[in-house]
Amino acid sequence: MSNILSISFITSNGSKASLSIADVRENITKEEIENLMNLIIRKGYFETKNGSLIAINAAKIVKKEENKVI
Repeated sequence: MSNILSISFITSNGSKASLSIADVRENITKEEIENLMNLIIRKGYFETKNGSLIAINAAKIVKKEENKVI
């Protein structure tokens, strides 16, 4: 099973933009996620077609389980 961190931001024109980060560790904290998201916003690492990322919208951990059939 793998953990995927899905983080969502508000852009400068009011739209939402999301990023997914695969294989995050099981014990990642809320503070670490908020710090990461604030760093991404502050440094301007990503620019979308809807503008720059200006605010945190949401974050969640998605647990993915794969079962090989063949």
